[in-house]
Amino acid sequence: MNTLIVFGASYLIWIIVVVALVYLVFSKEWKRLGIFAAISLVAAYAVGKVAGHFWYNPRPFVSDGVTPLISHAATNGFPSDHMLMGATIATIIFVYNRTLGSILWILALAVGVARVAAGVHHWIDLVGAIVIAICVVAAVEYLLRRSGIL
Repeated sequence: MNTLIVFGASYLIWIIVVVALVYLVFSKEWKRLGIFAAISLVAAYAVGKVAGHFWYNPRPFVSDGVTPLISHAATNGFPSDHMLMGATIATIIFVYNRTLGSILWILALAVGVARVAAGVHHWIDLVGAIVIAICVVAAVEYLLRRSGIL
């Protein structure tokens, strides 16, 4: 079971990235999708970093005395960067392809659950990342549609 948790917490995110990149390459709207994805990912990362300056949440192995399954620095856990990237990618793809986006959402949630099970995040770190991802992607989509880019 620990092997599965470590895989989900450390490596599953890369499957999400690869699937999204393959979708981008073969998409008929790859230019628009690429612009949308680039802006959304950068904006989500920036908002996540700003949010982390306003909300400090020590990692479980620091605050709760749990032994993590994967090594990690004792930095701020809020928001989860892995969950933020997975949720942002899943939301971007969901705008273009609801089926694939839903699958990527399931994988992103699996990454988040594995990060909690591995002892490197609390649930609030995941919730924060999800909220940021959805809000940022929605805002970027709105602005790009309004400007005629999407």
